[in-house]
Amino acid sequence: MHNDHRQAVSANNVFSQGGNITTGASWQTIVQRVADDLESIVEEFLTELHGRGVYEDGQVESTDLRHTAIETFRYLLDRIMGKPLTEHQQHAARRLGVRRARQKVQIEDLMAAIRLDFVVLWRRIRATMAPDELPVLVDHTETMLTTIERYIREVQLEFLAETARIARDARLATERHMARLLNTSQLTPASLEVIAQGLSVQVNAEFEVVVINESAVLEVQEALAEPLAAGKILGYPYRSGYCLIQQRTSHGASLVRLSHNYAGAYVPRTTGLEAVPNAVAALTRLLEYQPELNELVSIETLWPTAISDTLSSLLPGFPDSFLAGLKHLPPGELDDVITTISQFLETGSIKDTAVRVDRHRNTVINRLRSFEAATGLDVKIPRDAVLAALVLASPKMQMHN
Repeated sequence: MHNDHRQAVSANNVFSQGGNITTGASWQTIVQRVADDLESIVEEFLTELHGRGVYEDGQVESTDLRHTAIETFRYLLDRIMGKPLTEHQQHAARRLGVRRARQKVQIEDLMAAIRLDFVVLWRRIRATMAPDELPVLVDHTETMLTTIERYIREVQLEFLAETARIARDARLATERHMARLLNTSQLTPASLEVIAQGLSVQVNAEFEVVVINESAVLEVQEALAEPLAAGKILGYPYRSGYCLIQQRTSHGASLVRLSHNYAGAYVPRTTGLEAVPNAVAALTRLLEYQPELNELVSIETLWPTAISDTLSSLLPGFPDSFLAGLKHLPPGELDDVITTISQFLETGSIKDTAVRVDRHRNTVINRLRSFEAATGLDVKIPRDAVLAALVLASPKMQMHN
């Protein structure tokens, strides 16, 4: 029993009297053994890094991984031993963070790789120690942890700063190219090529174009912040609104679908980058005729209102002469007639209209006759159908609705 007590006291002294047993010199000697075998440590790290699949294949070249691994281990080992760092070593964290940010590495992967540095280093130090040297490791565990966490923090801050700078530079470059695309009066083939390269699109590709109303600009910018920052969607303030452009592809979400919750208008398919400015300008002009719009609509939905408004200054009595007769219809009947006419103008079929309004075909025919009696327009005749569409789209008719 007394022997057990003496052994316990002796063990406690080993861990508590660090000044006598765990000297700095002995710790440096242990770590130096590891530093002398740096190439082997690097190979172990690279093998394990590859086995864990931390980085995507080809994202970081093998020579790059080896170079940064050597630099990182030298930095950590010198810091752990308390050696003074060279000016070059003092910027190791910055170089690694900036390099991986430019390579578009995910920050989670970068942090995992650095923590693997520590795992490999700890394992190698532990393997080189004799049993009676373990108290030395215990005494310096906090030093090792503090060193690696400081390095991780420095790399992370540099990575985030460089990522932000890259995003800012890319955003400014995109804005410059978008401004040139949308504000140049006459684009030459050469300038289109430069703009296309700057925006990472094809000159002759097909594009989706959306213009968002002023009221919804902030919402859209927030909702689409990620694809806008990545350049997957191109955005630019245009007059009082905000235009969005996306090259059409066979994969990925449609721009129209991504922005369908916001007030604005779209052209689903525009061929060639050269045609994009006209599409943006047309949508912007047409939206001015419907400032109260609260949903995303196609350009086909917008033009009748604009034409109707223009026609009112060209055609005497338009649309009042056609609306006068409708005012005499009872409110309930008027709503039914207008709904039926609108559906018929879309389908051109009495049968299909009956299905849409959920009424018998005879009811549809009677409502077409009521509309003709009130306005003099027979919507079964193409010319009258065009005029009827413009009457229904007129601001005065919209005010009634």
